[in-house]
Amino acid sequence: MLRVLARPLLASWFVYGGVQNALEPERNAGLIAPTVEPALKELGVEEVKAVDIVKVHGALTVALAASLALSRSPRASALGLAGLAGAKAVFAHPFWKETDPARREAEMELFLKDVSLVGGVLVAATAGHSARHIARKKAKKVKAKEKAVEAKAAAKAAKSKKRAA
Repeated sequence: MLRVLARPLLASWFVYGGVQNALEPERNAGLIAPTVEPALKELGVEEVKAVDIVKVHGALTVALAASLALSRSPRASALGLAGLAGAKAVFAHPFWKETDPARREAEMELFLKDVSLVGGVLVAATAGHSARHIARKKAKKVKAKEKAVEAKAAAKAAKSKKRAA
């Protein structure tokens, strides 16, 4: 029951952030541009801009967060969100590059917030039994019921046979 509430609550931050990134990518494109654009040039994909990456990141985040909130493939959704939040932490808040102590502290706080969200979705990814485990458990239950029915039928047949004799 707790998971029914916890997943949407955890997903809410991702939905909000994803929508903001998809609708207003310029806000966060400036954060990742100094880290991402040199790497894109080195890879030879200069036509991809930081704004495009932020838009795609936002759309993926919303899709995965909605899936997590609705408990549709929650493990895969949570793992996807962990990857996206981890990438955001590294590329948007590289506190280790800051020379100003106040700015470094602010970036480290944002970095750690994102890393905390990674931890949260990893916990969500591992919470509860897997679908495979649940299916095995159900199959064992069905098999046990079938055995019980067979045993009951055999006992009834033996009793009838004994009465007939």
